[in-house]
Amino acid sequence: MSTKALRKEEEENLLRRADDLCRQNNLRLTPIRERVYRELVQSGGPVGAYDLVDRLSSEKKRLAPVTIYRALDFLRDAGLVHRLATQNSYVISHGQPDVNAMKIMFVDSKTGETIEVHSTEVAEAVRKAAEQAGFKSVSPFMEVEGEIAH
Repeated sequence: MSTKALRKEEEENLLRRADDLCRQNNLRLTPIRERVYRELVQSGGPVGAYDLVDRLSSEKKRLAPVTIYRALDFLRDAGLVHRLATQNSYVISHGQPDVNAMKIMFVDSKTGETIEVHSTEVAEAVRKAAEQAGFKSVSPFMEVEGEIAH
């Protein structure tokens, strides 16, 4: 199977997963939400909200940034995308880790390339550190900026 065919198959699996997740949780994947999600899937990496406005607008009608931000908020709340604070952009989520794991997003500061890893060890270390600090962690997500070794 070619790389292009594998990429298309992965895109279709992600889109199917989004549709299934929304149905299971009684959420509505509206046409604009689906278009935003599809654009993120096809991009293969982090994309800024204003880039999405440009990509999804037509010559006849420019989408309002608030429309894109609302779609991104919905997709983030549904667990389908992550906001990368270091890049001020959004990237597809590749599934939820098990309840005892933390999702770690490694972000290459030069290329914007991301690698998603799920780790129970990191989750446990963060839980212990939070407990010692008298803090309760609510987000099982961590972003680490650096360079990806090629």
